[in-house]
Amino acid sequence: MFAAARCVICHRFDGSGGATGPDLTNVAGRFSFKDLSEAIVDPSKVVSDQYRASVVVTTSGQVYTGRVAGEQNGTLTVLTDHEDINKVVEVPAEEVDEVTPSRVSLMPKDLLKTLNQDEVLDLFAYLLSRGNPADAMFAD
Repeated sequence: MFAAARCVICHRFDGSGGATGPDLTNVAGRFSFKDLSEAIVDPSKVVSDQYRASVVVTTSGQVYTGRVAGEQNGTLTVLTDHEDINKVVEVPAEEVDEVTPSRVSLMPKDLLKTLNQDEVLDLFAYLLSRGNPADAMFAD
């Protein structure tokens, strides 16, 4: 379910997956079921500064939202697609009017809508058991 819900694209778990979002291997030690479910259902409620997107507005009014990868040689590089690190926009620094933190999480809302109830419960059991299939969370 971690792959089916597309979590694996942005999150690492036990050494596999993406790095756009936090590593979820030890999420069980940091979050309760309530906190974890809230973070998944409403990802924009609390967004860590470490994973926050930015809104870059140019002097011509163009708006780009994404992760600022850096500034080099007078050019600001913005990753505009969290699922494809090759989708970047390079904005000359002199054309940047403002850069502000985004209020919206990079994590899409409604990720669980593609899963049925049992699949959602399996996903939570997987995360909260640290991937241990023998954990009591998987008991019927």
